[in-house]
Amino acid sequence: MTSPISANSIRWLVAAFVASCWVAQAGPVTPSNVERANFVDEHIFGKMERDGVRHAPIASDAEFLRRVTLDLTGRLPEVDAVREFLADDDPHKRDKLIDSLFPALPTQGFGRRPSRVGPFLDRWSTFFNDLFRNNEQLREGINSFHDYTYRVLEMNVPYDKFVRSLITAEALSTWTTGRANFVARHRVMGGDGYSTVNHEDTCDELALWTTRLFLGVDMECVSCHDGAGHLEKVSLWLSQRERAELWRQAAFFRKTFVAPVYGRIPEFQVEDRDSEAYDLTTKSIVRLPRYETDITPTFVLSGERYEEGKHESEREAYARMLTEHPQFARATANLFWAELMGRGIVDPPFGFDLARQDPADPPPAPWTVQPSHPELLDALAEDFRKSGFDLRHLMKTIVNSNAYQLSSYVPGDYDPAHDEYFARHKVRRMSAEEFWDAVQQSTGIFEEFTVKADDDKFSYVMQARFNQDFASSHKDIWNLLQDWGQTDREDPPHKRPSMVQAASVLNHDLIRKRVEIREGSRLDKLLRSDQAKSNGEVVEDLFLATISRLPTDRERAQAVALLASHRDQGAEDLLWALLNRLDFVLVQ
Repeated sequence: MTSPISANSIRWLVAAFVASCWVAQAGPVTPSNVERANFVDEHIFGKMERDGVRHAPIASDAEFLRRVTLDLTGRLPEVDAVREFLADDDPHKRDKLIDSLFPALPTQGFGRRPSRVGPFLDRWSTFFNDLFRNNEQLREGINSFHDYTYRVLEMNVPYDKFVRSLITAEALSTWTTGRANFVARHRVMGGDGYSTVNHEDTCDELALWTTRLFLGVDMECVSCHDGAGHLEKVSLWLSQRERAELWRQAAFFRKTFVAPVYGRIPEFQVEDRDSEAYDLTTKSIVRLPRYETDITPTFVLSGERYEEGKHESEREAYARMLTEHPQFARATANLFWAELMGRGIVDPPFGFDLARQDPADPPPAPWTVQPSHPELLDALAEDFRKSGFDLRHLMKTIVNSNAYQLSSYVPGDYDPAHDEYFARHKVRRMSAEEFWDAVQQSTGIFEEFTVKADDDKFSYVMQARFNQDFASSHKDIWNLLQDWGQTDREDPPHKRPSMVQAASVLNHDLIRKRVEIREGSRLDKLLRSDQAKSNGEVVEDLFLATISRLPTDRERAQAVALLASHRDQGAEDLLWALLNRLDFVLVQ
């Protein structure tokens, strides 16, 4: 900013912003007359009615617009879009908005590069590349893996086919064959680091990660010891598992050969070879020694064994068994529910206890049924399966429900235990990528980034293949994103708030420089262009650009007075103050 913040600005910030995070958010609909938009609502509101739980009203149009746009696209709604939506009196405008946030399907098939057709694809490509840990472990495969995921989402490939393509992929080079990077990512290198791969450990990792990612079951503990005597207080189902069951699951990958390809570009070869086998006598470099047992490839959830002569490889059989099992649809539905609703029906989403899922066959005391809404989870999974494993259909089903569209604010007293009922929408903090892109979008000041090992340019960090695209060229931005929870994809990204994040918005030069009046910035266009706006119009535009709603009468009067006393300084202070509001960094 051009000078230190004035005393008037500080007083205005405290009076108008700090105490008003929930202003004008509750909608006109009362808890007693919320309609059932689809089967999701029948389950959610039906359970609350039976148990006498009071829920939040439907979110206001502004609250809903900001939430669903960020959830589905990772970006704020544009100023004109907010104005149009708030002024629209069409009773079906929310359904139409949701449809508009999904890109049209392409008219052509896979090309060499993604077409970059919209923020929805950027947001969910980032989600999957975080989920699949697409990082420097893949070297030059990072870009090809990202681009493959992007194209799959762009074409809306059924999720079961997507998963099968990852599990069964083969390639002479992971640099050119994106999907093969999923298998290569789970390799375990031998003692010499980069030149050899520990085959059996790699098979184990592939069994563990496919079970976790696609079935929601974490078998890490039983990879080192049997569950009995260890996991009785952790998971009823895992307490009944033996190490050998994991090895038989891993044996589906017994012929899978993964090796580095030497040359100019670090890359990996992935193929099936009859010469490979799962050898129980091989020394593990990550786990306790194995012991002799039957290792016929066997799917742990059903007991189905691989049979020779069925014209499918071990990996093809495993991919079929995994994606056809009901738990695949249940785990996927739960994962996307958690992403859009703030918590899973089974939470955490990768912590399913399969012995505690059926209310008709409850577990012995003191165990309880694990899902908060088991019938809803089954219904979501069945609907997802009937849709042809259509991820867009699954997301639309969730966000079109009034359960998703509840306000995050419940007037009066509220019992936090009712969050398990989804009685209000769970507030979350923006992800690191969402936060920085929102700062750029709000201020109108963008950086230009370049994809590493490519000539692709981009401005939104959500468009990066991986943070290596800007870690060196824009180290200050990279450091800020680490403070906001972006990781190196070894661990999941987090959305936990912290004092460091609050301090960064208050004091960081990156933020302060973006609220200055600079050529081409939002403030420059509002204040100094040929179509310069009045003080009232400037105030309204900045509110819409940051927190996606119109100012209240009190906020408008105070902000206009601030700009009237010192227009340029006041506009900078106002923008800075809006970026420091809780309802800027929170998705409500």
